[in-house]
Amino acid sequence: MSTRLIILNDNAPSKGLLNDWGWSLLVEGNYRFLFDAGMNPLVLAHNSKALGASLKGLDFVVLSHWHGDHCGGFPYIAELNPGIPLYAPPGNKALAMRWGFDAMEVLKAGEIVPGIWTSGPLDGFEQAAGVETPSGLVVIVGCSHPGVDRLTGAVLEVSGYKKAHLVMGSFHYPSPGTLDKLAAMAEFIAPAHCSGNLAKAYVRKRYPGKFVEVKTGSVLEV
Repeated sequence: MSTRLIILNDNAPSKGLLNDWGWSLLVEGNYRFLFDAGMNPLVLAHNSKALGASLKGLDFVVLSHWHGDHCGGFPYIAELNPGIPLYAPPGNKALAMRWGFDAMEVLKAGEIVPGIWTSGPLDGFEQAAGVETPSGLVVIVGCSHPGVDRLTGAVLEVSGYKKAHLVMGSFHYPSPGTLDKLAAMAEFIAPAHCSGNLAKAYVRKRYPGKFVEVKTGSVLEV
């Protein structure tokens, strides 16, 4: 069974959909979970309906880090899925509980559920997720403040994979050197959110066979 990756919000817009500064990705495979929730719950509500991607009945949710452009939509998600686990770095467990989640503080790298891993919070701040798919390991990052290469490496280490099939999400205006390191670890690269146009152009030019263009509403099957 293939895994679907549905971008509910990215900085880059699509016709007929709403978008805002932020990042949110719905994963539909052996488990259905949301990675980050953007800034605006109205964006999630509109786009999930337009894309036919229900946000009810999720198995759990994952937060990369506690910045508003990644966690702003979570109260809406908790309303739709009361009591589901939220796997998040430490710092706001009480807030997550007030929203209505079963707040699970992630303190180290490990397996969340079979076939899905967390890097653990690098620098005590931000985590990435790894998802086992029929095509290989997909690494999902939020903003990559600690470095997309470091986060990807941490997911590879905990999952036991030697290379990622795809790394997608925000790379936080990375240097060419960081992108070169990432390219050595991934078959495909999908920069989004605050990766920046220079990073996208660099990957497209230097690694044309690896570059995957994504935006709000993109759906990838892996």
